[in-house]
Amino acid sequence: MLDELEAEARSRFEAGEYDHALAEFSVLREVRARREGPYSVPYLRALHASVRCMRFLQLWQDTDLLCQELHGKYVRTHGRGEADTVDVAKHWAWALLHLDAVNAAVALYVRTADALWDCDRPTARRLLGAAAVHAGSTVDPLDGLTLVHTTELAASFTNLRRLLPNDSGAAPSSDFDGATPGRYPDRGAVSR
Repeated sequence: MLDELEAEARSRFEAGEYDHALAEFSVLREVRARREGPYSVPYLRALHASVRCMRFLQLWQDTDLLCQELHGKYVRTHGRGEADTVDVAKHWAWALLHLDAVNAAVALYVRTADALWDCDRPTARRLLGAAAVHAGSTVDPLDGLTLVHTTELAASFTNLRRLLPNDSGAAPSSDFDGATPGRYPDRGAVSR
């Protein structure tokens, strides 16, 4: 029965019926948490799917709450640089930006970039780009963070900031996956 409900929820999600998919994933979350535990793979999968639905529905406060739980569990069980953890970090940062919690979003982007620095430099740079776009010119997003690649991130961040337009009032676009300062949609930037 639960597998059928999950298949139905996934098909609704793929069809763009996010409100119906969210309702079904929410039921799955509740049942799976009780039956299999709050760290079980099926529970975490339902929680992650709920977060994805909430992003499309722009339920930012709910996304923030679920991402806090899911990100914490993924960091403990998978590590910061694992694909699921990175995906949740992106969802969480995006929600935080929509809730005007810019400093928290920037810190999350930077911590995730640090975790990816050795294994996925392009994604790490996109996340640093998002931090650069949203931090503004007066905030040092590395200040106060304990990082593995502080020197490398600081140099990369400085280079990314140089690419930001400073006199036009315009900023490069930032989307869910991050930003690449200096590359704009009309100049071949990839946006999703």
